[in-house]
Amino acid sequence: MKKYKVGAYIRLSKEEYSDNKESNSIVNQKQIITEYIKNTDGLVLVDYYIDDGYSGTNFNRPAFEKLLKDITNGKINTIIVKDLSRLGRNHIEVDNYLENIFPIMNVRFISIIENIDSYENPESLDNYIVPIKNLMNDAYAKDISKKVKSVLKSKKINGEFVGAFAPYGYKKSLDDNHKFVKDMEASYYVLLIFNGTLKGETSGEIANELNKRNVLTPEMHIREKILGKSSDDINERWNAKMVTRILKNKTYIGDLIQGRKKVESYRNHKLIDTNEEEWIIIKNHHEPIISEEKFNKVQEIIENNNARINKDGKVDLFYGYLKCGDCGSKFKKSGEYYYCESYARYKKCTRHSINRNKLIRKVEENIKKQNKNIKELDRKVLFQLIDNIIIFDNGNIEINYKNKGSGINE
Repeated sequence: MKKYKVGAYIRLSKEEYSDNKESNSIVNQKQIITEYIKNTDGLVLVDYYIDDGYSGTNFNRPAFEKLLKDITNGKINTIIVKDLSRLGRNHIEVDNYLENIFPIMNVRFISIIENIDSYENPESLDNYIVPIKNLMNDAYAKDISKKVKSVLKSKKINGEFVGAFAPYGYKKSLDDNHKFVKDMEASYYVLLIFNGTLKGETSGEIANELNKRNVLTPEMHIREKILGKSSDDINERWNAKMVTRILKNKTYIGDLIQGRKKVESYRNHKLIDTNEEEWIIIKNHHEPIISEEKFNKVQEIIENNNARINKDGKVDLFYGYLKCGDCGSKFKKSGEYYYCESYARYKKCTRHSINRNKLIRKVEENIKKQNKNIKELDRKVLFQLIDNIIIFDNGNIEINYKNKGSGINE
C-alpha cells in the first residue's frame, strides 16, 4: 500500500479566536485531523503547519508558505484540513488551489468535514457543494470584516485607542489601556525635537543630535522599553523624515487621532492612507507635550523650510525672510542673486537684485549695530532675531527685528 506523507494544515484567525469559537480552535482541529489519520490506511503524519492568528482571506501565511515549500522539496505529498474554511476564505484563491495548483504539484488534498479526498474520491472536488461552500466562507470573511470595522470605528468615536502601542512619547495607562500617559524618557525627546525646530534647527540637524546622544528611534524604543527585546541586530538611526513625522503629529497637543490608515479590502490587508476628512479626532484625550500655539508655529516653520531646499539638502539661508520694498513680494534665488518674485514671474516690478554675499555682509553689520553678538549668520540666528528683511531697488535693506520694530535702514 502506498504511504502518503501528510502535512496537517491548521489555521485560526484573530477574529475567531476572540469569539471563542471552540469548534475551530487549534486544539480541536489537531484532534480531528489526528483521529482521521489514525483511522485511515496509508496516511503518515509528517508535521503540523499552524497559522495561529492569520486571516483566511489571503495566503500570505508563514506556515502555509512552509507547507508549499515542503511539498516542493518532497517532504510531504498530502494536505489535510479540518474543513475548507481552514484552507482559506477567499473563494477565488481556494478554487485555484483545488483546481490548478494542487493537481499540478501532484498533491493529495483531504478536507474532513466536506468529505473531500482528491485521491480516493476525485469526484468529490467536482461536487457543486464545494464552490458553494467556498462562496459561503468568503461571504463570512466579508461579514466579519464589516463587523470588526464597525466595532473599531465605534470605539474610536468614543475616544478609545485601539492600537497596539501608544505613539512615541506616551505609553498606555495601567488603569485604562485606551488612554495615554507620558513616557517620561520619550516625551523628553519629543519636547527636544519641537524646541529644536522653534530655535531654527532643521529636521536633519535634530536627527543628527539625537543620533549623537544614542537616543532610540521610536521603533527601537518599543522593542527595548516596552517589549523588552534586544535591538542589537537593528542598526536603525534617526533621520529627517522621522523627526518631521513627529513634528506634524497632533497627538502631542493632546488630541487622539485615529483612522489615518485603513485596510484596502477584506481580501487584501494592505494598509492605505485615508483622507484627512476620514480621520477620527478626539480633542483633549490626554496630557499634551507641546502647546497648540507652539505646534502651529512649528507647522509654519516646516512649510517654510520645505518650500525651498538647496541642492545640498539644506534650506536656503534667507528663504522666507526677504520682501520687496516696493510691491511686498517674496524674493527668489537664482545662482548667487536674489530677485523680486513679482518681477521674475510677471515683470510687474523691478529686479531688486542683490548678491548673496553682499546681503550676508549687510545683515551681519546690521545685527552688530543692534549690539547682537553672533558667531555665524545662519537660519537659527535669523529665526531668533528677525521677522523679515526688506530689499529696496537701490540695494539698501531694512531689517525688522522681533519685538523691536524696525532696525537700521541702510
